[in-house]
Formats: sequence, C-alpha cells, structure tokens
Amino acid sequence: MMAERKSKMVSVRLPVALVDRADYVARNTDGDCKNRSIAVRMALETWLPLQEQQLEALGILPKKAR
Repeated sequence: MMAERKSKMVSVRLPVALVDRADYVARNTDGDCKNRSIAVRMALETWLPLQEQQLEALGILPKKAR
C-alpha cells in the first residue's frame, strides 16, 4: 500500500482579474499547468526560493520551515 501524501488546503482571496489571467493561461498552455491550483502552486514555488534566500541572509528563516 502506498503512503498517503499529506497536503494542506489554503483559501485565499485574489483580485478577479488575477484569477481570470491564471485560468486563461492554465487553459491555454501546454505542459504541467492544467488548472488554477497548479498555476498558483507553480507561481509560489518560483517566488519562494528567492524570498527564503533573502530571509536566510538576514538570519530570519528557521531551517525547519522548508
């Protein structure tokens, strides 16, 4: 039996225009981005590493946050 992959669900409020853009791109792009949730996840995964590096440089981010 495969181990169950745990994930958290986050509910966010976003401007309608941003959601519409994410939906449009997800529907019209070939590749891994098939829906809005994946588009938001990919955007966060791209943005977070730089932010974490900046925090680590300041000594703010604990290692267990990753």
